[in-house]
This record gives sequence, structure tokens and C-alpha cells, in this order.
Amino acid sequence: MELMSILGWLSAPSPGRGVWFAGERDGWERVEYAELAEDARRVAADLAARGVGGGDVVAIALPGSRDGLAALFGAWAAGCCATMLPVPGYGAGAEYTAHTAAILDQARPAVTFADAESAPLLEGVTQVSEVRRDAAEPAELREPGRVAVLQFTSGTTRSPRAIQVTWDNIVANFAVLYRWMEWKDGDGMASWLPFNHDMGLLACVMTAARQGDLWLMRPDQFIRGPERWLSCLGTGKAAHAGAPSFGFGYVARRLRPEQWAKLDLSGWRSAIVGGEVPDPGALRAFAAAAAPSGFDPAVIHPAYGLAENTSAVTAGAVGRPGRVARPDWAKMQFGEPVDVLETGLLLPPPGAVTPEAGDGTGWLAGQGWPLPVDGVEVEIADADGKALPEGSLGEIVISGRSVTDGYVGEEPFEGVLRTGDAGFVHDGDLYVLGRMGDSLKVRARTVYVEDLEFKAREAAGLNRLAVVSMSDAGRPGIAVFAEAEPGPWADKVTQALRTELGPDPEIAVIVGEHGLIRRTSSGKPQRRAMWQLWSAGKLPGTRLV
Repeated sequence: MELMSILGWLSAPSPGRGVWFAGERDGWERVEYAELAEDARRVAADLAARGVGGGDVVAIALPGSRDGLAALFGAWAAGCCATMLPVPGYGAGAEYTAHTAAILDQARPAVTFADAESAPLLEGVTQVSEVRRDAAEPAELREPGRVAVLQFTSGTTRSPRAIQVTWDNIVANFAVLYRWMEWKDGDGMASWLPFNHDMGLLACVMTAARQGDLWLMRPDQFIRGPERWLSCLGTGKAAHAGAPSFGFGYVARRLRPEQWAKLDLSGWRSAIVGGEVPDPGALRAFAAAAAPSGFDPAVIHPAYGLAENTSAVTAGAVGRPGRVARPDWAKMQFGEPVDVLETGLLLPPPGAVTPEAGDGTGWLAGQGWPLPVDGVEVEIADADGKALPEGSLGEIVISGRSVTDGYVGEEPFEGVLRTGDAGFVHDGDLYVLGRMGDSLKVRARTVYVEDLEFKAREAAGLNRLAVVSMSDAGRPGIAVFAEAEPGPWADKVTQALRTELGPDPEIAVIVGEHGLIRRTSSGKPQRRAMWQLWSAGKLPGTRLV
């Protein structure tokens, strides 16, 4: 049974391997897989004693911790479906409670596990249980139902939608991930991504399935000390890690030269970059900063994925240098061929003195293409779903065994997923522009906010900035949200965007404090949510400049 390749270790864990859990401030707690397997089977026994099993849903609001893993694998050992809830961040309150309540209303869990931080915020929403790892006898594995995970979306203002990820989806997608990383027996993984995001969940599950050592941090621990994440990577430790490009850029900005000098990253073999449209500038900054630590830029693989396809779709081929392309944004039209003005290497080879193509704005990173062995097929389609010739801009459509059953209560995907993402293919690479709705029409052409955002950041000299389409305001326009004080940068941004857009579209620049830019669990700006909240007067402390 293929499923046993995922859960078989619960009955026969590998000796000498396990998970390293990051301490609150520093240090690590190592727990062997034998102990974790017993934890999970005792949680399964506790669930069985409550009459929970046979496809029931277990909701889990726990961070990357021993209890979190025990609850997840315990739910699966009991034959249940798991759904990972977000854990509250700093200052969480009514908004977290409302969002989580919307998830629980759809998931209808038989049991909700939560820690001491999450539980008070869920009072009145659901009955919360503590993880019990002290059952008298560990349970035997029970036959699971078809659906393994209810993965909830977090990218729009509408009520979160539950994606039904089956066990067959997970088995198929793991095969893709293993190929991407060229995983070998004894390899390890380092992760700080949250469990409620598909990248974070599957990286953790995959490592446990292969019985590799796993170094596990919470996102807030990564933010406070990103060097801890890097300290897990390299010779004799983890060989694999993944993150959105903003995470790599954050590390490059935070670490000082003396910190890089203490790291050995020469054993890092794959750095999968996913969760958002990759930022070539952030990846270049990371590669340059990490060079003194022995980091090989060739291990960086920009990837495209989404939870509706379980996770992985495409990634750059191992051994092939990553590529970038600069399209003619001014002439770009949906359904028409894309005019690529320049191409080059994503990252310069070690020792290169002159910069490669990809400096400045308007560049996109290639995100690879699936191989036949992946069982994933990708095509670019027009508005009616008809395949377009290679090189044309259209909607990314995916088919294959990794395509999930679809959203609860909606028409099933039936093996074909229209992603709603815009992209094109050039020289064997998929280039993703972003969500098709994140654009506006200007002078009979489609302008994507990602390109405008690159230009605005360059003009302002700011990273904490997001561009949002506000075409629903009555006439085409954009809003620039920035976590900054008003200043001359605002006029520079407006001037740069006027050069790109002309005199007609409305341009609003909105400033606020840290936390103004709302993001999904993977770090993508929640553009529509920000515009709608601001329009409704629900972003206090902001002002128009």
C-alpha cells in the first residue's frame, strides 16, 4: 500500500534519527522517531477512546512542536483527516478568532487540539482539548479515509475555502518533491514554515516519512534569529530547506558578516523557493551574502506550486543554472505572444565579478517545467480554457495525480485545475506573473501589479511596500501601501508609476506602521483584503499621502 510509505514509520521507526525542536530562546531538544511514533499512537488511542476516527476531522492549532507532530500523526494513525489551523501571531485578537472560526465552521472537527496561546482566543468558538501523550497503550494504525488533509486557503477576503487533499495526492506529490531535491537516505531538512501552509506541512511530513533528521523552528523564532535556521544546514546536518524568496531576502538583510563567517553551508544541496512569485533581487542578495559560508548558488531552485495541486508543480532542474527573463511589460496582452527582451542567469557563478542579467526591475525568475516522471502536466490556456502556443501569456492549467479533489461544497476539479495564475513559457521554463485578478487595464493593455511593485520599491528604496489594484473604485487605479513614514519617497514612487501608467489611472499612496501589509501564511500580500479593509475604514493608523 503506497500510503504506508508515508505512515509506515509509525509502526517501524528508524533508530538513531529524529526531530530537533528549537528551544524558546536558543538550544534544541532532540526527540527520536521511536518516541514520536509512540506519542502519535498514544494520541490515536486517546482519540479512539473518545469515539473519534474513521474519517472524522481533527483540527490542530499547534506550532512546530512535539505536541504538534503528535497531534498530526496521531490523527492520521486514528484514521482521521487533519486540518492545520493558523497559530496566533503577535497581537492576535478578534481577527484571528473570526478567521479561525470560519475555518472551523467548514471543517466541523470532532476534536480541536490547541496550545495555551491559542486556546483563549478560541473560547466560544470550539471546545479545545490538550494533546494527551499518556494513554495506557499505543493504538495500532487504523485504515484512513480518502481525504488526508483539509488545507484552507488564506489569500482572499472571502471565507476561507477547504481544499480536500487525498492520500493519493500526497503520495504522488512526494514523488515530485523527492526528485526536485534528489533526496538520499540519511538526508535531513530544516524548516521554519508554519504547519498550516502546504510547504511547511509537507516538508515536515516528507522528512518524517523518509526518516531523515528534521530541524524544526516556528516562524516567530526564524524572525527573531534567522541565523538559527542556517545553523541547521550544511555538512553533517540538513541538506535541504525551502522558503519563499522574502525569507531569503530577510536573512540577507539581517545577518552581519561575522555571523556568515561562522556558518558552513557547503553541504546545502537544495533550496526550494516557493510560496510566491520569486524575487530575483532577494535571491541574488542571499547568494552574495552567503558566499563566504561556502554556499553554492546552484542549489537555489525557484519553484511554482499551490495547495490546490497538493503543493509542488514545477521547479528548476537540478544541475541547470536558474534563468531570468525580462518581458516587454508594455506590450503584454493576455492570450498573445510575450516579447522577451532579455534573458540571463538568475545567479552569477561563484567568483563572478560583473553582474549578470536580472539586476533592476521587471525581471522574472524561471520556475522550471515538469518531467514526464512527475505525472504533472502544465499548459497555458486562454480565457476559454483553450491551449495557447508556447510563449503566449495565459492562465496556468494543471492536470495530473497531484490535483486535489477540489473545495468542499464546490464542483470537483476532476484532475484538471485552472489555477487563476497568469504565466508563460520561454526556453523550457515557466514564468509566473501572479494572480490574474491582480492587474488593471491601461490604454488597452493589461498591467500586472507585481511589475509595478518592483518599480515602486526601486523608486522608494523600500522593501515593505505592496501595490494593489483598485479598479473596482470606479476607474482604473492602484494603491501603494507602505510601512513607512511620509517622505520624498512617495513623490518618487508616484512619478515612477506615472511614467509606466500614464496620466489616467488613479494612484493612492497609503502609509502605516509595521504590520500594515497583510500577508498569507506563505508571505504573499493579501492585496484585495488590504484594499477592501482600507476602503471600509478598517485599517486604523493609516493615512493617505
